[in-house]
Amino acid sequence: MQFLTTELAQEIVERTMKILNRNINVMDDKGVIIGSGDSERMNELHDGALLVLKNGESVVIDKSKATRMKGSRPGINLPICFNHQIVGVVGITGEPEKIQNYAQLVKMAAELVLEQSFLLETVQWKQRLQSEIVNQLISEEALDEEWIKERAGFLGIDLGQPRMAIVLAQSNYTKVSNQKWSRAVQYEIGKADLIGVTFNDEIVVLKAVTVKESKRELTSFLQRLRNVSGGKVLIGTGSQVKSIKELKASFHQAKRAITVGSKLQSDRNFYHYEDYQLEVTLAKLAQDEQGKQVFSFYSRILEQDKKGDLVDTLEAYIREGGELNKVAESLFIHRNTLRYRLEKIAELTGKDPRNIKELMELYMAKLLHDIS
Repeated sequence: MQFLTTELAQEIVERTMKILNRNINVMDDKGVIIGSGDSERMNELHDGALLVLKNGESVVIDKSKATRMKGSRPGINLPICFNHQIVGVVGITGEPEKIQNYAQLVKMAAELVLEQSFLLETVQWKQRLQSEIVNQLISEEALDEEWIKERAGFLGIDLGQPRMAIVLAQSNYTKVSNQKWSRAVQYEIGKADLIGVTFNDEIVVLKAVTVKESKRELTSFLQRLRNVSGGKVLIGTGSQVKSIKELKASFHQAKRAITVGSKLQSDRNFYHYEDYQLEVTLAKLAQDEQGKQVFSFYSRILEQDKKGDLVDTLEAYIREGGELNKVAESLFIHRNTLRYRLEKIAELTGKDPRNIKELMELYMAKLLHDIS
């Protein structure tokens, strides 16, 4: 495996040359210069580096030695070690006695840059693998359980734990860098959780849950996700499921909770599917022309209710469970005015709010209108 690339070698050169006013060269495991502060020396074979690679130790080159060594100039060349093996050589150009105090620092800097790059690449690889697993679990295609469990095993994640899907979607008014957004969320999730980005730029967290986990703890977790996302995202949760085959359903529930909940209660921070099961069912009906015709009587209220008094009354009547005193108080109207409005609703729609069955039909018709 090639640890030291041309890009990484040049990064080592640029970082160290900012600190030392000396030319730096980086050679690969074949002794070829792949990074240098002197562009004319690129791709030259460096005899000093070959000696370092052969003997596994630093090589000091003075003026007399430099004349006999191809591609070499006075300076000090040191091995770059990674994972207990020499992967390249770093050289400092200059009179050895003047630069010897800096040699080990340059070597350490080169190895640190290499280690940081490797760790970053490892993190990015894990993130890509997680995202691939998540998208497989929520896709409409047939699920290859063995493949998914094997990949999750690479990450040390047990897919046998109960989980719930959490979807974070950008609102119409917010556009955030997906990479930056995903990285911020990554820091908040647990070791057993999976995170991925969908083709629609949604972030999906398949959160591992326990029996003891309370709704309060879940709310606290969701609030942290919202905070690191800048507070301008829509968050939906699906049902807790025990099988990886059910995660797709939990994902779609979370998405529908966002779609429906954001229309009905746009001021809320989170939308839980369990709070919107009836509304989600009606949303499906809203897509059906026959469903729209069945509840078309609600449009008669909208046509006649220019000030919105009847709609407000119906909302308050449903909210207060039909208790007339509470409804009248919440609307700041007299009970006689309330009775008149209820009778007007019944006259326009043929549905009397004081009849429990017909009130339910009115409620369903109103919801169907609100989420259409």
